[in-house]
Amino acid sequence: MLVLKQLPIVMISMSRWDGDFSSAAWSLAKTFAKDQVVIYVDYPYTLLDFFRERSKASVQRRKEALLFGKNALLPLTRYSSNLYGLTPRLMLPINWLPPGAIYRFFSRINDRILVASIKKALKSLDIEEFIFFNSFNPLYLTKLPNGFSPRLFIYQSRDNIRALEPYLRKHGAQAEVEAIRNADFTIVTSRQLQSDLAELSGKAVNYLPNAADFDTFKQSYLEEIPVPSDLQGIPKPIIGYTGNICHRSDYDLLNHICQQHPDKSVVMVGPRNHWASTQIDLDAIPNLYFLGPKPIEKLPEYLAHFDVLILPFLLNEVTKSIYPLKINEYLASGKPVVATPFSEDIMAFADVIRLEKDHDEFVRAISEELEGDSIEKRGKRHQVASENTWENRVAQVWKMAETLKKQ
Repeated sequence: MLVLKQLPIVMISMSRWDGDFSSAAWSLAKTFAKDQVVIYVDYPYTLLDFFRERSKASVQRRKEALLFGKNALLPLTRYSSNLYGLTPRLMLPINWLPPGAIYRFFSRINDRILVASIKKALKSLDIEEFIFFNSFNPLYLTKLPNGFSPRLFIYQSRDNIRALEPYLRKHGAQAEVEAIRNADFTIVTSRQLQSDLAELSGKAVNYLPNAADFDTFKQSYLEEIPVPSDLQGIPKPIIGYTGNICHRSDYDLLNHICQQHPDKSVVMVGPRNHWASTQIDLDAIPNLYFLGPKPIEKLPEYLAHFDVLILPFLLNEVTKSIYPLKINEYLASGKPVVATPFSEDIMAFADVIRLEKDHDEFVRAISEELEGDSIEKRGKRHQVASENTWENRVAQVWKMAETLKKQ
């Protein structure tokens, strides 16, 4: 019988392998795939998603799989010979339904559609025993249907669903508690989530913080990297940010940074999802630049040419449960970092980053970190990132699994 570390992994999440920004689930999948087969299941498209997004290249590439279940399993050999991307058939759009028996009925149908796609992929690879890893997708397979029997069921939470937008909170909050109760073990990325979910579920919850693809991001510290074409011509010094530009960001603070540092450029790299979260016309700010989303492999090219990095997050119920994926990516570059003290997890980095709650103090910290930077400080930041790798996190997962096996 294969030991757990040798078993193939089927992973679902709320992201897709070719999504617009780096994802913890995708990073974990790539790391697991260094040693074992991983089937990374795309976040499912519903019939409504397909209709709305049918002209997008990402949907057109998946059309046969979505409509007919053909060519659904894609070898992702550019990342690993062990890694596959799976596009499941289209799902029923049911999130508009109120909680209750009707929603649960159609949710079970969606789960069966998803399981059918997974089982077909497993059969094509001649896989019988496997591990199922639900990496923060509380809308699917929180209770495994009959006939879908992995050796191990792992659930991971990365955000406080109860404080997120209604779309996910409506059905996901209770479903996540159900997932924790059904899983063999649960991992979470923040101390606040660990406390909250253990209380809500009545089960033990394990802490596994996010990490960085250190081998990728260390390039921005160790190598001379040419300036990306869309960064050329933007005046330096540059205050940089990478990641989703969304409801977590403090746009009043961002505006204040731009106003108080008119001699500097503020460059945001990532998808723009901010329109419902601020009334500020960000496009009217003359020294604020949006460069759009970039593949994770390209991010070091930008970090290498930023002078100081920022995490201007709000302090609220959403952010206090966040261990930001980007903090170790930032630190791997060696560049100074200024952040708001939004969570217990970010405050654990106080030795190597600057934490400021007040807007004026945040602005002042940017200048002080730029002026006071040194080779020694850069080396210390880089060293901290080298200890927070996905390889280390995967090793921790196997330790948890082995401990469970011995109980």
